[in-house]
Amino acid sequence: ISDRLNAEKIHFTLETDGVSSDDWADKWKAFFKPQPIGERLFVRPIWVDEYDSGDRAVLNIEPGAAFGTGTHETTRLCLETLDKIIKEGDTVLDIGCGSGILAISAMLLGAKEGFGVDIDPLAVKIAAENGKMNNFTEPQLQFVCGDLADKVSGKYSIICANIVADVIIRLLADVDKYLEENGIVILSGIIDTRANDVIKSINANSYTIVEEIRTDNW
Repeated sequence: ISDRLNAEKIHFTLETDGVSSDDWADKWKAFFKPQPIGERLFVRPIWVDEYDSGDRAVLNIEPGAAFGTGTHETTRLCLETLDKIIKEGDTVLDIGCGSGILAISAMLLGAKEGFGVDIDPLAVKIAAENGKMNNFTEPQLQFVCGDLADKVSGKYSIICANIVADVIIRLLADVDKYLEENGIVILSGIIDTRANDVIKSINANSYTIVEEIRTDNW
């Protein structure tokens, strides 16, 4: 913030204050409930022992400080889309994997291989732990810290990116290197006011929009 304001020669005063991390670490859990998603998934926080998942695939998750519980609209949209399109034997790349929820869900839905990448080492650690809790380990399911170009190789049948519009726009120039022919890219995290910018980038990079789903402002 300081760098940005100084660059614009804007006079400012910047102050910070702390909050109790212990309170945050525990209290948010009260709002994260077991929930069905789509037709085949059931997301279960690991601290909840009593739940009825029916015949759905159960995703056991402890997101910790990483993004991805399935409660946010952007994550739910991705999960519902994966639920509709995943086929047995698909391979999935999750860019900005956070808690690992998308890659792990893809495995539960029938994918044979998942790969997640995130620039946050804590997120990668949490994602790997969540993978193990759901009985997926390397090399079937891998999570690595770094960016797309440095850490990812090969091609995937499905690529997920639940990030923000600006990052998605940058990714679209390169993501085809990792996509199989006739593969599918799922993009989320796009606030409605930036949707047209992303659509322009999609068209400029010669992709075809198969489906556009909106929930609230996302």
